[in-house]
Amino acid sequence: MTTAARPTWAPAKGGSEQGGARIFGPSQKYSSRDIASHTTLKLRKEGQETQEEIQKRNLREELEQRESRHFSSKEKGYNEDRDRRKSNYLLLEGSKRETEDRIVPRSADADDADVDVNSDGDSADDDDDDDDDDEEALMAELCQIRKERADEKIRKERQQQEEDLKAKEAELLKGNPLINQPTSFNVKRRWDDDVVFKNQARGETKTPKRFINDTIRNDFHRKFLQKYMK
Repeated sequence: MTTAARPTWAPAKGGSEQGGARIFGPSQKYSSRDIASHTTLKLRKEGQETQEEIQKRNLREELEQRESRHFSSKEKGYNEDRDRRKSNYLLLEGSKRETEDRIVPRSADADDADVDVNSDGDSADDDDDDDDDDEEALMAELCQIRKERADEKIRKERQQQEEDLKAKEAELLKGNPLINQPTSFNVKRRWDDDVVFKNQARGETKTPKRFINDTIRNDFHRKFLQKYMK
């Protein structure tokens, strides 16, 4: 908070007593802010690790106890983690064995197996022949489509080249002034030919500006007198 608005202890007086307390001597009053503060130091009390309490303690023994507690807790956590992983591994092994015991091998007859193999072989051969024929037909159709697309692309390129050539020839013909002669040699009219008030100031003589270093005889003063003082 500012103290600029507060009055002084010895306010200034007018006349020969300028300066406030300069004549009267120093003031006997003083502000509360000028009083000395924190004249005594704070001391530790009992239970706040005073010098006597620290001297009575065995710091080395306390450090060794803390270290032993730390390492014992760390080793305990490691042992618990190892036991947990071992139990999880045993549970997984047990579940695998249970699923293997549940699977029963299927008994298959030898004659049935031979018949199935022969029938499968015949059907596979027929399917292979059909697949080969279909593949040949598809390849032929694909080649035909590719050929048609290539011919169409060549035709479009030729057409584009012909159009570009024609456009270039037309541009060259238009750019030659000897070939492109104007239809008429008449002079074009100006934009101000049909203006009503045209060349109004042609016959007027324009008086040149002159400088006269006299406020009464210069041209401005004469025009002013002629306009307002007739």
